[in-house]
Amino acid sequence: MSDYDAAGEIWATMDKVRNSMFTTEEEGELHSRPMAAYPARDEHAIYFVSRTDHKVREIEGGSPVNLSFSDNSNNTWVSVFGHARVSQDRTKLRELWSNWAEAYLPQGPDAPDVALITVTPVSGKIWDSASSKLVQVAKTLVASARQVPPKDTVAETAL
Repeated sequence: MSDYDAAGEIWATMDKVRNSMFTTEEEGELHSRPMAAYPARDEHAIYFVSRTDHKVREIEGGSPVNLSFSDNSNNTWVSVFGHARVSQDRTKLRELWSNWAEAYLPQGPDAPDVALITVTPVSGKIWDSASSKLVQVAKTLVASARQVPPKDTVAETAL
């Protein structure tokens, strides 16, 4: 696993999957919701286009958040811890704007209730089972018979 580029694989998975579960904390309770992610490794940021609502109030001020991504076709799961902040960066909102965003926010990127959420990732963890599903089932059956968990790649890294 010494040649395994965990950070690179995490960014690649986020870029491929794009849909995440975005988790915030408010008054001791965790709140998760699906959101489309726009990862930008060269900017060390993961962007989200959002309506200004309760989730925005939960993350104002650089709050800690967790993002999770699942690539079921490759048996890969990613969890990213970071800090989120909210802005009205209209230039970035226009850059990220798409038909998908338009469907949920028909008022457009310049509307006062449209916000940009920027997550600065701190660390990430990836569970990567590069085997096919058939091989994965076989590994699981062998592991069950031997009472030893299957060996998959699990890596934590700074982002």
